[in-house]
Amino acid sequence: MADDTAHGFQPTRQYLVSEGQVRAAFVLSFVGMVGLLLLLLVLATARPQGRFQALDGAEFRAGLAAAAARLQGYEVFPDGRARLDIDRAIALVAERGVVDPGILAPGQAPAAGAPAAGDAAAADQAAAGDAAAVDGATAYAVCAACHQPTGQGLPGAFPPLAGHAADLYEASRDYIVDVVLYGLMGQILVDGMPYNGVMPSHEHLSDAELAAILNHVLTSFGNEDRIEAFEPYAPADIAARRGQMLMFTDVYAERQQLGLE
Repeated sequence: MADDTAHGFQPTRQYLVSEGQVRAAFVLSFVGMVGLLLLLLVLATARPQGRFQALDGAEFRAGLAAAAARLQGYEVFPDGRARLDIDRAIALVAERGVVDPGILAPGQAPAAGAPAAGDAAAADQAAAGDAAAVDGATAYAVCAACHQPTGQGLPGAFPPLAGHAADLYEASRDYIVDVVLYGLMGQILVDGMPYNGVMPSHEHLSDAELAAILNHVLTSFGNEDRIEAFEPYAPADIAARRGQMLMFTDVYAERQQLGLE
């Protein structure tokens, strides 16, 4: 028996995959990845081939004109503002089932019982008497729903009157009257808290009621301690600010002119 080790015999190693095949697989995978990246790049930079067609606004304008044609009893001013006739407003509210909307048409306001013309002293005395005849705390109920009976408001929703009303009075005696008469819309800042709601107009209330409400607010909730020299409002003070046709935004602009946040 021949001795294999005597002749230097070495076993031969065999692999399932050759070195050439491994190199070919690596090259093919690299080429495939490059091709995939190029395809993604082309898809990402390709412009859409869709067609856009401008819409014809004639149908929309026709529908808008037809809807506006049914509106009656309003007047449009050159600056874009509109005014709705009070009688038409009351009719629209009544159509929706509201029996007593609490709105008075012109000439229906309660008589103030003014004295004879030319007697200024008597007129001032009568006006002050009308305001005193209204219980300000009771009339304030229309404000308490939002500003709360304590005047603290609701943070983020309705601003407080405690302290803030005194600041408004000190800034302008007329401005706070404009707020209750014509309302306010726009973002304000009170004690560091932003508010961006709408203060409704209370122009439907009588001069005596509004004067009594303001006097109650400005002498309550701690406001009386922040006003140096408070002069109570009389119905004549409210009447002097009526008829200006101010909008919510006009009152907001007035606030900004006074430097109030």
